[in-house]
Amino acid sequence: MNEKIASNSVAALLDYIDSQLTSIYEERERQNIVVWLFAAFKQWSRSELIVRKDDRLSESEILKFHFATKRLKAGEPVQYVVGDVDFMGINLKVNPSVLIPRPETEELVQLILDENSDASIRLIDIGTGSGCIPIALKISRPSWDIQGIDKSVNTLKTAEANARLHSLDVSFKTMDIFESLEFNKKFDILVSNPPYVLESDKANMSSQVVNHEPSLALFVTDNDPLIFYRRMLDLTAELLNPQAKVYFEIHENQAANMLELCSSYPVVNVKVTKDMQGKDRMVSMIYSPN
Repeated sequence: MNEKIASNSVAALLDYIDSQLTSIYEERERQNIVVWLFAAFKQWSRSELIVRKDDRLSESEILKFHFATKRLKAGEPVQYVVGDVDFMGINLKVNPSVLIPRPETEELVQLILDENSDASIRLIDIGTGSGCIPIALKISRPSWDIQGIDKSVNTLKTAEANARLHSLDVSFKTMDIFESLEFNKKFDILVSNPPYVLESDKANMSSQVVNHEPSLALFVTDNDPLIFYRRMLDLTAELLNPQAKVYFEIHENQAANMLELCSSYPVVNVKVTKDMQGKDRMVSMIYSPN
């Protein structure tokens, strides 16, 4: 391994990482990955990295960077390599059992915060994954009663670890929405970022996503792309108080189909919200059974 790195200096290590990742990442991406690695392994800022290129690293430190670079070269996302991600300014642990949170989901959380300021709200996040949605909401709305559910036990272990990391009282339960659900109270808000990427989209997606992130959290069949939304709307009477709000993250090409689906259910004020890229990304509504 060491013969590939000219010396134990930071500068030599940077040259090595860059040479290994040139065929996979564009220059700006490589620069950002290097900053990410040094922040994770050395707790250095971007500016500190610039001024400390002549520093020398220990053999164990060099090995840590080497093995991380090997994983990156194999296509593993940098978030899994370093084990964490920033979500709305919050550090969250991630691993291959959970989907890496995206900026679009940050926008979903912000929409909920912008539209709901009541001190007493009971909220459920269906398909919680890393717990990013309930954790971000709980930090901003500490008085809310927040519940996250997911069918994967391993996924919920990560969500629970993230809640502990930030000393948050968020409840997580293993549940499959296609089976019976049992709650002692109904909810005022339902939010979900369910699987919505079509299987046919795989051919145009990054191999980093397709080969490393959990397929169950990403993909739906082309012949029934709204299966999760339909099931959650079927559950509104069972889960929600009258006038409860519902927030979904959706596929950018499914807004019209979502509006048609919602027309068959007792919901009103159905609204499509675009993300920062101008794509139809969120659908919100109010459950109104009367």
